[in-house]
Amino acid sequence: MPSNLSSRKNRERAVVVIIPLLVFQLALLSFQSQNATGTTPVKMVALEIYAPIIHISSNITDGIADLWHNYIWLVGARAENEQLRETVRQLTRLSSSYEQINQENIRLRSLLAMKDGVSYRTVGASVIARTPGFLYNVLYIDRGKKDGVQIDFPVISGDGIIGRTVLVTGNQSQVQLITNPDASIGAMIENEERTPGVLSGSGGSLLDLKYVSNTEKINPGDVVLSSGFDTIFPKGFRIGKVVDSHNGEGVYKIITVEPAVDLYHIEEVSVILMEP
Repeated sequence: MPSNLSSRKNRERAVVVIIPLLVFQLALLSFQSQNATGTTPVKMVALEIYAPIIHISSNITDGIADLWHNYIWLVGARAENEQLRETVRQLTRLSSSYEQINQENIRLRSLLAMKDGVSYRTVGASVIARTPGFLYNVLYIDRGKKDGVQIDFPVISGDGIIGRTVLVTGNQSQVQLITNPDASIGAMIENEERTPGVLSGSGGSLLDLKYVSNTEKINPGDVVLSSGFDTIFPKGFRIGKVVDSHNGEGVYKIITVEPAVDLYHIEEVSVILMEP
């Protein structure tokens, strides 16, 4: 009897152990079995768990890659823009230099043209300094005694008379402009009467033509030339043009003349060295 009970208990224990093992085995077989696409349940569960993590990680990686790419592009674009700006600056400087050279050539050709029409020996000079207008209307040129320049030599440009030398050293000269209050030139109107007068500096930008009778007919726009009566400036050189003319209270007209030369921006001049 005891043996039958013992045998029965052993069978019951075996059933208790075998059944869970069978269930576990069936579960393993179920997880390892593949569906029609060849994917196991274990893989599907893992995919469901890791898919959000992979998606977030992918978005972060793509964002960092885009940011880095955009940063590199911006740095490259900024460098390219700076290079283009520098190229523009260089071209602007070259254009400005070309324009300066072109303007200088125009002025020099004008001087040469005047020299061809003048039977005087001349020497070209550059303006190296000028004094403020409220002190004296003078400028300085880079020619002096070594170049044959002396005191009271006329200074001209392609447009007309500028002034005369009043102080000369070995390599430089001081030029008194025709607008200087102490300057005066024998002048005449370029008309049928060849009306004479004396042109004086006013200290400003204009000149005063004096000693012209009220009976003379002088009109704005009339050209004023040097008469040669002052024994310094040769006859026939252009000085300026009349901008205003009216009768004065006495016997002489009040005539204002504008210089033919832009005296405050002149850069190149010629000095007449001697008479023919």
